[in-house]
Amino acid sequence: MPLKPRQPATAPERIVAVAVRFKGLTVTLPAPARHGDVLHPLHDFTGCVLGGEDQGFLTSTGRFVDRKHAVDIARAAGQIETPRWPPDLYSEDLW
Repeated sequence: MPLKPRQPATAPERIVAVAVRFKGLTVTLPAPARHGDVLHPLHDFTGCVLGGEDQGFLTSTGRFVDRKHAVDIARAAGQIETPRWPPDLYSEDLW
């Protein structure tokens, strides 16, 4: 019987950066950045104030996820046990 080639182990999806959605664009900064590090320059440049629904995280697969979904991803990846301010994830929970 022929041997099957080993499949590479796939790492779980992880939270890797803060992210803010603005007019169809996702603006991100890597750890240890905070959401404010993205929001303040965006406000200075555009004059727009962005709400919480526009704030989230970028995952290791390049997906934007909101703060609530980010909790599940961070838990599954072993990045956190419990968020400090449930049900949302904040960068302070991670770095």
